[in-house]
Amino acid sequence: MILITYTPTGQQRMSNLADIFKGQTAILMGGAPTISEQPLRLLEQRGVLSAAMNNAARHFRPVLWFSADHPSCFEPQIVYDPGIMKFSPVGHAETIIGDKPFRGAPNIYFYANEADVPIGELLAERMQTPWYQNTLLASIALLGFLGVKRIILGGSDLEFEDKVYAHDDGLAEHERELNRALYTSQKYDIRKLKPVFDKAGVELLDSSVKSKLGGVYPVISLEEAVALCLEGFPKAMVDPRTLPHGTRFAPTQLKERLGIPDLKPGQQYGGMQDIL
Repeated sequence: MILITYTPTGQQRMSNLADIFKGQTAILMGGAPTISEQPLRLLEQRGVLSAAMNNAARHFRPVLWFSADHPSCFEPQIVYDPGIMKFSPVGHAETIIGDKPFRGAPNIYFYANEADVPIGELLAERMQTPWYQNTLLASIALLGFLGVKRIILGGSDLEFEDKVYAHDDGLAEHERELNRALYTSQKYDIRKLKPVFDKAGVELLDSSVKSKLGGVYPVISLEEAVALCLEGFPKAMVDPRTLPHGTRFAPTQLKERLGIPDLKPGQQYGGMQDIL
């Protein structure tokens, strides 16, 4: 899959991010109103590969951010946060936001959309990102390309009553109806994709409060989702005094010049005071 970055002068550069999160678990959050009932701060701790779609990133700071709409639709603090790895359609790269093009945002990668891809090929290898007129499926395809093997949805209730999102939106009635129709189709599409996930070796779960995917995919709590992300991750930081000093690995010639004694296998310097 092709991902594009831009130089300060606007020249395109191809980036290969295939499998950079190989075998990892990711939590992919939407902005359903019910996320206000969940402990979103858990998503910001070390070891959790969190991802947000569109303005869901208003509610927590994710590692990854996926968007598809016009850049003016999004909170600027998301767009210009250098600590968030961002993905957006290449067609928006030259869009002027404020006084500069969207491609000037830090830590952003652009993907090329490919329409009319059969839904059964969502996770197949291809040069462009399959496009089904919604951010959710594009995000899943991109996560698969990045090597994620367990995707846990969250904040994707795929229905709404009064509020469409956890934040105020100011949507007109026809915009609300478009969202309602989209969610209806997504419920159908995602349930139909179970064999596609199985074939690709990607596990899908759902931690949305009002999940509509039960019976097809496992439904878990957000706390359980975070625990799955942290499987195999160190439970606590080690005592820094137990970590070897960099001089432990210095070339022999440098050690001799500095008068640093060689260590026996398994031996460590107690600190710089043992060297100086």
